[in-house]
Amino acid sequence: MTQDTGLVKALTTKDIFAAGVGLVVAASTLVSDLNGWFAAGRVAALAFIAMFILNMFLGLSAAELATTYPKAGALYDYGAAATPGGEGFKALIGLFLGFVFYGMFAFAGGGETAAGASGAIGLFNGGSLTFWIIVLTILSVIPNLFGISILAKIEIYTLVAMLGIRWFFGLAGFAGFSQLGGWSLADIPAGDLSVTGIIGAAGAFAFWSFVGIEFVAPLAEETRDPARQIPRGIIYGLIAILATSLFMGFGITGLDSDWASKVDPSAPQLGVGEAMFGSFGRILMALGSVLATYTSMTIVYAAMPRILYGMSRNGHFFGPISKWMGRIHPRYRTPWVATLVTAIFYTYAAISFGTVIEQIFTAAYVWILLYAVYHVLVVVSRYANPGVERPFRLQIWVPIVGFALTIFLFWKAFEGAHSLFGPRALWIIGLSLGAAIVCIALQGTSGIDSKLEEEVRQEV
Repeated sequence: MTQDTGLVKALTTKDIFAAGVGLVVAASTLVSDLNGWFAAGRVAALAFIAMFILNMFLGLSAAELATTYPKAGALYDYGAAATPGGEGFKALIGLFLGFVFYGMFAFAGGGETAAGASGAIGLFNGGSLTFWIIVLTILSVIPNLFGISILAKIEIYTLVAMLGIRWFFGLAGFAGFSQLGGWSLADIPAGDLSVTGIIGAAGAFAFWSFVGIEFVAPLAEETRDPARQIPRGIIYGLIAILATSLFMGFGITGLDSDWASKVDPSAPQLGVGEAMFGSFGRILMALGSVLATYTSMTIVYAAMPRILYGMSRNGHFFGPISKWMGRIHPRYRTPWVATLVTAIFYTYAAISFGTVIEQIFTAAYVWILLYAVYHVLVVVSRYANPGVERPFRLQIWVPIVGFALTIFLFWKAFEGAHSLFGPRALWIIGLSLGAAIVCIALQGTSGIDSKLEEEVRQEV
């Protein structure tokens, strides 16, 4: 275990790959993938490639930050370390970014858990949405309480099964062995090949199908060789995600020229499964949705509590509360208090926050802005901390191009919808800034006892 935090260095490239893909290829991406394909036709493929490139830039910048500052707090630690200025200002920026990321995911996690719960209803033919949201949350939290090694093993097994289902449906489409008959490229509309058509028609859907690869960053502190394994896991993961999205999308879409009018957009995978293989197909797609939510949310409940934990071990999380939120389990070395608090908060969000698509786009709007922040932090860190060792160092043009590409695609992907999602984003940003200011004001009353401070204190 590491001397400064008590977290266990147990993860390898395989585990980082599984964590990244497992988080990204979620049940909500079945919704976004299929809706994107059905709305845009062949143009969706170009949108997926564009978003793959965008996320590759993000993944590379996240990899430099995660290997330069391999701490569990991720954006909180990067912001506090890379920002120039006094300690109070640095802590304020770190807290603000950490809270924005954590708060944004209330919508993302809510949408994802609701999508998986819908799949569970279809799989077991019963139960309410609230019931299955709670069940899936409990099942996702349990392995996170018993150690990172157990979590990694469960993630790999469920990931293989979940990806296998997606590739099965893609193969069934191309090979023509479903009850819909043969595959034809002519059944996939060409779509609008302009920039607006590529980015606007399917951009937001495609973005969601890749978003989240940076979730491996909070695991850098528990990775055996982060300088090698973090970048490799991110790159391999993004390639696997692109291949899965294209293969399944083309395979399914080429079976029918009018999918959009025949499936429920809130759970199109269930309608696709039933159309291709009857009740068996619907059950298989429902199983794929449940497994996808499980692989995704187990990583969420690994990564997000570590952001709270990172804040708390420095005494930055609402003063005296840091004493409790910064605790790790004496045997399993997991931030168990932060994990349980996160589970309660995200479960409430999943039950309360509207439809899956609405939650997805609200989260995506803030999330893509945070992508720009990753690139900015890489550049700022180069000038604020020139002497810091960077085991994985990018050419400086990578974050600069990544930032410009992110802002351009953000504006085009949400063109016409900024007035809807912008105010929601401002609420998340405003509340996060308010929380950060309160935390700074309470910092002197953290009350972290000397034993806990010795165990969990870090120096950025």
